[in-house]
Amino acid sequence: MSSPFVFNSGAVYTIDGDAVPTPVQVGILQSASIKLKSTTKELYGQQVLPVASGRAQIKVSGDFEFASYTGRLIRDFFGSSMTTGQILVSQAEPGTVPASSTYTVTVTHAANFGINLGVVYAATGLPLTAVASGPTIGQYSYAAGVYTFAAADASTAVLIDYTYSSTGAGDVITVSNASAGAASSFKSVFSQGYGGSQVNFTLNACIPDSLDLLGAKIGDFSKPKYSFNAITDASNTLGTISVPLAS
Repeated sequence: MSSPFVFNSGAVYTIDGDAVPTPVQVGILQSASIKLKSTTKELYGQQVLPVASGRAQIKVSGDFEFASYTGRLIRDFFGSSMTTGQILVSQAEPGTVPASSTYTVTVTHAANFGINLGVVYAATGLPLTAVASGPTIGQYSYAAGVYTFAAADASTAVLIDYTYSSTGAGDVITVSNASAGAASSFKSVFSQGYGGSQVNFTLNACIPDSLDLLGAKIGDFSKPKYSFNAITDASNTLGTISVPLAS
């Protein structure tokens, strides 16, 4: 007899709503759940117990917690655009103000420079102040990844933080405002099992409900949590439930 048990987190797959759908397995799945909750209405007479009960609606919802970020999953929550690449942060990149008339430091990724995140003195950790131009001691200006310092800071070691773009593997999701009522949907497959048997759930149309995107803390991993509501698809079908035991 096949076991009806479920052990461990199993696997969850999401399939986007693109013209050519791309399935993605949720990375390093921590937990997964599907919940069905019905709303019932009771009819009462003069006595304390109901004489009739009717089911009004059934709400289907679910969630999964994971540890590996997936660009498509985040894109499908917002219904936004996605491009290949990454936006990276260079932290505490060392530089030394040259003893010359320019007093400039060009960061390593100046060609793809994004956002200035600050400069500190390497020796003391004290921050320098950004100015538009003409820096004096303790100040700097910057443009396109080139940092200009005061002559009084010549030969001084500094640490520079900034963002830059990379065309390597990865995804960049651009989140823009959308009209109210617009909602993307995806198909999901939940696969759990034990002892060689499987219990599988397929939900044809899932609408994102909430996304706890970041939960970083000292000494632990961030584990985003994705919640959704499931509705019927164009054929008025919610999905399928497959169990190993015959009734």
